[in-house]
Amino acid sequence: MRYMDGMVVVAARLGLREMASALAEGPARSNMNDLHRETLKVGGTLPERILPVSVLKKGHNNANITPLHTAAINPNVKILERLRTVEPNINIPDTNNWYTIHYAAACEGPEPLKFLVKYGAAPSCLTKQHETPLHAAARAGRNENIKILLEALAKLETTDGDTPTISPGKSMINARTRGGDTALCLAVKNQRLDAVNALLAHKTVLVDHPTSTTQNKMTPLMLACSLGNLPIAECLITHGAVIMARDHKKRTALSYAVINGQEHCAAMLLAKGADFLKGDSSGNTPAHYASAYGWLECLQLLAGVDPSCLKQENHWKLTPLSIAYLKGHYGIVRWLLEEKSDFVDINGKDMEGVTLLSSLLRYADEDCQSDLADQIKFLMSRGADCSIVDGMGNTIMHVFAGLSIRIRQPGDSSQAGMTEKDYRTCFEEIMQHGGDVEAKNQSGESPLYIALQSANLLLFKWMLQYVRDIRKTLTSQWSPDFNLLHALLELPMKVWSNAGFRRGQSAPTQLLYDVSSIINDILLKHCNGEVDSWLREPDLEGLQPVIQAARSYSTTISPYTCQASRVKIFCDYVTNLLMWACQLCPDCLTMASVPQRTPNGFSVPQDSTTLVYLALNVHLESGSLQLLKQTIQLAIEKKKLRELLELRGPDGYGLVISALRTNPEAVRLILRITKEHGCTEGVHNAVLVHGPAPEHGERKLLNKSLAMLMVEMKKFELINELQLSQKDWAHCDADGDNLWHYAARTQDLRAIELFRFIESKGVPIKPNNQDSTPLHEAVQTCDCSANSVLEPIEWLAANYPQVTRDTFGRTPLHYAFASRSQLIESSLADGLRDPIAVVSILSRTMNKQQLDWADCNGNTVLHLAAFKNANICAVTLLRKGASVNVRNKDGNSPLAVAVLNGRQAVALTLIQADSNVTEQVFFPKTTPPDIDLWKWKGAKEEKSEAKVSTIPAQIIANGGDWEAMVYVLMDALGTVSSIEGRIKASFHLLLAST
Repeated sequence: MRYMDGMVVVAARLGLREMASALAEGPARSNMNDLHRETLKVGGTLPERILPVSVLKKGHNNANITPLHTAAINPNVKILERLRTVEPNINIPDTNNWYTIHYAAACEGPEPLKFLVKYGAAPSCLTKQHETPLHAAARAGRNENIKILLEALAKLETTDGDTPTISPGKSMINARTRGGDTALCLAVKNQRLDAVNALLAHKTVLVDHPTSTTQNKMTPLMLACSLGNLPIAECLITHGAVIMARDHKKRTALSYAVINGQEHCAAMLLAKGADFLKGDSSGNTPAHYASAYGWLECLQLLAGVDPSCLKQENHWKLTPLSIAYLKGHYGIVRWLLEEKSDFVDINGKDMEGVTLLSSLLRYADEDCQSDLADQIKFLMSRGADCSIVDGMGNTIMHVFAGLSIRIRQPGDSSQAGMTEKDYRTCFEEIMQHGGDVEAKNQSGESPLYIALQSANLLLFKWMLQYVRDIRKTLTSQWSPDFNLLHALLELPMKVWSNAGFRRGQSAPTQLLYDVSSIINDILLKHCNGEVDSWLREPDLEGLQPVIQAARSYSTTISPYTCQASRVKIFCDYVTNLLMWACQLCPDCLTMASVPQRTPNGFSVPQDSTTLVYLALNVHLESGSLQLLKQTIQLAIEKKKLRELLELRGPDGYGLVISALRTNPEAVRLILRITKEHGCTEGVHNAVLVHGPAPEHGERKLLNKSLAMLMVEMKKFELINELQLSQKDWAHCDADGDNLWHYAARTQDLRAIELFRFIESKGVPIKPNNQDSTPLHEAVQTCDCSANSVLEPIEWLAANYPQVTRDTFGRTPLHYAFASRSQLIESSLADGLRDPIAVVSILSRTMNKQQLDWADCNGNTVLHLAAFKNANICAVTLLRKGASVNVRNKDGNSPLAVAVLNGRQAVALTLIQADSNVTEQVFFPKTTPPDIDLWKWKGAKEEKSEAKVSTIPAQIIANGGDWEAMVYVLMDALGTVSSIEGRIKASFHLLLAST
């Protein structure tokens, strides 16, 4: 009932007056007025007085139909005549441009339509869907109204005499709606036989005028046959409809009759001589469609006329038998194979050379795999040959080997996939009917090869039992790109990573990836002499089997639903498998990959890798380092530990440095094992000589020791594992930094303990190549925010209080206000900072002379406080005796710096500290451009002069809140007259500068 209130207009447009009246009285009552309801009744009583507004009342949620529209579908024309006396313009549209005449055309009686035509309603007016009243009448099946409208439209298209001026194809009588239907098509679609007869009685109506291209240009006969309306179809044929007319896809009326299973219409068309051996645009005949849509009766009817239709192929070389099987119509398939076996070929090929059995396997998804065994048996029993090859040389066994089959495990309630028993049955059936596991396709691949590459270990084992000469097969070249061991050792990771092997469960069972039986029972038995050489042989990427398997293992991830115990079982298995290979060929422990080979035989330079480097970071092991531990343990047993430790990784770094970058926990393991076996040299004192290679240019010299890298990465807990000499502890890097410098930069609360540890190792505190001490480094790496760690600065300042200057003449206190990069880039004015906590710590040990030390730019710490508007720091420094009169290399005092950069708070403090307010202010010098700009030779050369102002002039130029500083200047100068004079002079100077 919820949607029925908007159905009045739908019923009215179909001419269903009684239904429209019931809806207007019921669900849509609140949407209509009384006049709507009365005009829908044949015996309705209209009120004596009707207002014009009531006649034009729009029905809510019903396309705004008015009582004029509802009166038009009432056969009692007196109601419409009465409304015309109130509203003369009676042919009005609703929301969809359905005029009153459209509703009258659908009326069960002709009188309202005659009335409207009499009073000038146009029979050619269109709705928004381009429907004329004739379309509405044809849809509703009003044959009397059709005759009236045909006569009216014919008069519009006739001028002199009875000869029409418009051709039938362009006549409004045969016009199509926006949906592509003519009036005759609508009458056929709605199965209005009387309307069809009424339309065809007019000479202008075209019996074969089709729908639009969007509806495939179907003729009325095609529509009638698809609906199975035999009387209408016969009527159309009687009036000259062409039986073999074709639509946009070259289909005939017989094709549509068969597609929709209308056997009686198909029989009628065949009786009238319809040709069913010609195909459509895709080559499909009615027999193909009967097979595709599962209409056995229709197919039997066609075969009874001419059984050769069962042999016909479409453009893809598919016969009705192939189509019926692929669509799952097994009743038709059984009938064809049992009753019409002389006319069908179960081994017929399509255009790609694919047989019916091959198509079955290619399109078998997981949902239909449970029935696959029965279907294969059925086709085999009917003569399917498994030795036939397709266009690519693939046999049925090639296709079967490439299938991704889900093996249902015991207790699995899912119906998808198949059991191992059914899978084995399928394989045996194929082998018994011409299957060959060693046949090669055009790419040189055998089913045995495809099964292994698809990680189908179960099928691979079964296939090995059918290999004629197993040693010859396995020792021959397995692939130009890799050998047999590459495929076998990587198979467990392929299975684990393939979601198809673990659907319905968290992880695949060990049965699906356990290659041990193949290696032990077959490879070592038949190919023992070749296994060692296979383990040393690189693939196309330059990876040996162990390295390639280890790389795959290191990148394999665990399913998120997998239990930890299942992951542990898999990790144990893969680790043992790799260790078996290394036991057999100990060189695999230290073997490195080789440059990649191109198909042309050229080598491509690339970073080499080894087993131990791949073992540093295995996702599945979750930090247990299982593979790394067993690799090192085996290297110890094989006396290859030193050789293992000397290996270089893909980035060119040593083992322990690479481990620190990828998995720091592995560093602890390596350090302890090397201490235990006396192999600390070259490991504990390892040095990172160069940084990563840039895209362009040379690698940067670093000379960082392992201890420095640990401190830099804040892995302080690893420092205690190191066993170093005094010389190694005191190692300096390329910049002259030692452990003190690295510890000072950490900004970590644990740095105090680290300081004590370094001190206990006798590492001297000394400046680096730029004369920067650890205290310099601690201060310059501190951002002096609320979250800064100040304890390292305080400890260094307390224990090593000597104040020194670096190469740039800066004390540690300079770096409290700006980092080294800001000072080098001369970007002191960027950002504000008031590092009072650091200044309080460092200024305790500094005297007045040290506070006034200037850096290479002539800036004292008071200058830097002025740059950063550090007012609290400025007050502290002034109390400590910092001078206000020191000028930097630009010639500016701290006050001039504050005024020039708009630092009002510091400027006020410096004025109150008796700074000289009459001094000049020097603007920074502009840097000349790096490139020479073109200048006209005749242009005057202007000499650039340094801009100079004064402190009062700059204060006035700043404007805004700075105007209040004028009174401070008055107090500082003492007399009003003198300040007035200076202000006037400042104004003149300011005007001159602008």
